[in-house]
Amino acid sequence: MSGENWLNKNWIREDQLYVPKRKVNNRGSNWYAHIIGSFYSEKMNRPVEYESLGERLFYYFLELDRDVVRYYVQSVEVPIKEGSGIFGTTTWTHISDVLVFRQESIPLLYQIKHSSQQGPDDKEQLINKYCNSYALKQGWEYKVIYPKEMPNQLSWNIRFLQGFLKERTYYDQWMQKVAYRMQCMESGSIEDVSRSFQGDIDPLLIRPIIYFLMARGTFHFDVTERITSHTRVSLNEQMLSMKTIREGLPNNGIQSTESLF
Repeated sequence: MSGENWLNKNWIREDQLYVPKRKVNNRGSNWYAHIIGSFYSEKMNRPVEYESLGERLFYYFLELDRDVVRYYVQSVEVPIKEGSGIFGTTTWTHISDVLVFRQESIPLLYQIKHSSQQGPDDKEQLINKYCNSYALKQGWEYKVIYPKEMPNQLSWNIRFLQGFLKERTYYDQWMQKVAYRMQCMESGSIEDVSRSFQGDIDPLLIRPIIYFLMARGTFHFDVTERITSHTRVSLNEQMLSMKTIREGLPNNGIQSTESLF
């Protein structure tokens, strides 16, 4: 779906408008332990809170999706009207899970659910109706998604690579060398690439750089197979500047949310 170019946008207004409207809470902890928490978002440069493992997985996905420019959790209040007739109408506010700005797409308002096996109850149908209407009025799209139903291998890869998004101080000295070595090799396993530096640096220090370049979309790999030392990687042929090595390219690496949800 076509949309705006968000890359050069000043996000000051959105950062103020879409601040979280509530704190995460521990409701449900009687049934599901340790389902709330937060992590530091490299994309948003601030902590992001979640209140389910499905939310956390999807936010990790947004961190890795190279087309996602910005996302705001618990940020949109949708007025809901319920009931009619002699008993009157009750008005309350639903706070949606996340508003996502993807390059060349209109904004997407997401509701994150645990499972699609059981259809929405009456309350959820009402929420979906009003959220969809609200999104249309804003020129957005609304979707209900089930992140925990994505393939297990892809889910594992997302959780794994999210931990390597932060650039460490020593990476700058070795990233371009790793990218150039990959260009010379054309393709190779993570183990082979890291061991090719034996004698210059401990290969175990090269592996995090490879994972970082995979997470940033600079190295191609098969996201449907679980990442191991035998995973084969290759270099995107469109790059070799340090900026592109560090930041990767759009549409490279983890698949976009449009095609998975």
